Amino acid sequence: MYRILIVEDDLVIAKTLCVHLQKWNLEARYVREFDDILSQFVAYAPHLVLLDLSLPFYNGFTWCTKIRELSKAPIIFLSSASDELNIVTAMHMGADDF
Repeated sequence: MYRILIVEDDLVIAKTLCVHLQKWNLEARYVREFDDILSQFVAYAPHLVLLDLSLPFYNGFTWCTKIRELSKAPIIFLSSASDELNIVTAMHMGADDF
C-alpha cells in the first residue's frame, strides 16, 4: 500500500485529505509536530509528500529541500499561494509539482 505524508498546518484540510486518500485505499498520515518534519518523514518513509507552503517554524520550501536531500519520493505542493514565483521556487527546491 502506498504511504502519503501530508504536511499541512490546517487540521481540517489535513484530516479531509487523509479521509479522501484512504477512500482510494491509500495509507495517509498528516504531520502533527511542525518543528521537526524531517524525523516524521524518515519514520514514516512515505511514497509521496503533499506539502503546504506556509507552515509554522519553517516554510514548505525549507522542508522540500531537506526531504530532497534524503529521498527521491515525489513532493507535490498544495497551496493557495500559486503565483509564478512560488511555483518556480518550489521546482527549484526539488518539488515535482505545485
